Amino acid sequence: MKSLRSNKLVALLGTTAYVLVLAIAAFFANQTTAAAIPIFAQRYHLSCETCHSVLPELNTFGLTFRALGYQLPLPKHGTTVAAIRYQMDWEETPPAGNRRYTPGGALLSNADIGRVSAFIHYNFGASGGPAGLFLGYLATYDAHTSTLYRAGLFELPLAQSPGQRLDDLAPYGYYDTHVGLNDLSLSSPRWGVQVERTVGVTRIDLTADIGEFKGAVFSSKPIPTGETSSAAAPELGLFARAPVIGSLEAGGELLTGTRRVVRSGGNPFEDGYARYGLLVHDRFARFDAQAEQWWGRDTDIDGFGSSQRSSGGYARLKYYVTPHAYLGIRFDVAANPVARRDVVYYGAFQLFPQVRFLLQQVQPLGGRGQLGGAVTVGFPSPGKL
Repeated sequence: MKSLRSNKLVALLGTTAYVLVLAIAAFFANQTTAAAIPIFAQRYHLSCETCHSVLPELNTFGLTFRALGYQLPLPKHGTTVAAIRYQMDWEETPPAGNRRYTPGGALLSNADIGRVSAFIHYNFGASGGPAGLFLGYLATYDAHTSTLYRAGLFELPLAQSPGQRLDDLAPYGYYDTHVGLNDLSLSSPRWGVQVERTVGVTRIDLTADIGEFKGAVFSSKPIPTGETSSAAAPELGLFARAPVIGSLEAGGELLTGTRRVVRSGGNPFEDGYARYGLLVHDRFARFDAQAEQWWGRDTDIDGFGSSQRSSGGYARLKYYVTPHAYLGIRFDVAANPVARRDVVYYGAFQLFPQVRFLLQQVQPLGGRGQLGGAVTVGFPSPGKL
């Protein structure tokens, strides 16, 4: 009975916090516009809200700009090539050994070398995790063939960027799932190459990679497990996305590869795996709806020939109170094979130019909820350049 009352209290606090975010967002978002990291705003004399809705979330133009390799056929100005994104996270009840307030951030840098754009995202560390390079790649766009090329350390072209444009603090559905001793998740950046081409109205991405980032960027300190893993063969990916009718989009994804796992005191083994998914997305009035489902198959998860299937996904609905403030609710599911189900309530808004405030409640079904939040700041301000 005491546990039940505690769960109800947590849920009530989460609902109260959610309503509070709505009230604050409605007040502040009408008094400010989005102003994000100034590298591109200065370079092309654009306002920050041209690319961003709620820092660091990208709008439609911002996503298109990124798909063009961060280059536009416009005159370039200024010399700024780097900026900092600082974030302070807060958890109501942090895990044992973690602090309630944890600082983090990243150095973001971009420079053009002719038709090639170099991009770096260097992580300062978070929640005890190590600092290090998170993203670092060269990109170029061929306007004649509508093709983008990337080479280096990049994120998979997922529907929701795990590391750069987070709209909340909780991992999406299946994105962070490990299967057995295979620790390569969808959200891990890869070392490799990516080719993105627009054919008619369909966007197609091909990826080939051989490695991944091993640190912790927006999660807790890595826990030593006694196992190490690496690519035994290149991982190949195919991603496609196209409009269906009106603003409704649909897409599909396929990844296949082989991991080599080395255990302390055990013999190395190889796990051949496949990950495939389906996606739908629609934007209507002030609402944004998106759902994605993934399935996985592993041939050897433990070195004894045990195969395993996994699955998971999410359904998300966001409401934009203004172009620079939103409220969201998302249902996350992951099974590998133990099922995890969470409901995430969250809201974010531009408290001031360059500053985003986010509050969220993660409510596991049948478990205790977790209230948290973050303040994200990008600087220097474009007005100081």
